Amino acid sequence: MKRAVLFYSLTDNTREAAKEIGRLLNADVYAIDTIRPMPKSMGMQMMYGGMLATFGMCPKIKGVPQNISDYDEIILGTPIWASKQAPAINTVLKNREIRERVVAVFTFSGGGDNDKCQEILQKKLPNLNHMVALADRNNPVAFENQTRLKGFVEEVLNGERQKD
Repeated sequence: MKRAVLFYSLTDNTREAAKEIGRLLNADVYAIDTIRPMPKSMGMQMMYGGMLATFGMCPKIKGVPQNISDYDEIILGTPIWASKQAPAINTVLKNREIRERVVAVFTFSGGGDNDKCQEILQKKLPNLNHMVALADRNNPVAFENQTRLKGFVEEVLNGERQKD
């Protein structure tokens, strides 16, 4: 089974989890990024990123491997902005080949709005079987992330259906 982890990360929460998931699943890891960089200030990032997420925008991206069809399964990682996946992930999901290969999703939230984002992704991803909601490193429940992450990886390896 050949797996890839595709993720977008602005503050490295999702990046750190993606690397760990890739290591545990022996999967190739690919960082997706926008062609146009995000603003430098946190306030501007929240305004600009929140607007893009709210309106379902699809910015131009880089980082999707040319050989994506070589992978049997894709694990997708995204931070949550305005209760939705990051805009770069919207662009990724425009690719039908990727959508059909995504079997697992991990999300990061600082505000606890994982459920709404996961509902949206369930509707978009026909083969989604595994999800885990993780908390931003500054969130008081972030100490649970490592346990949740390991359980998520075990479920992906075992092929069991899980809803978090």
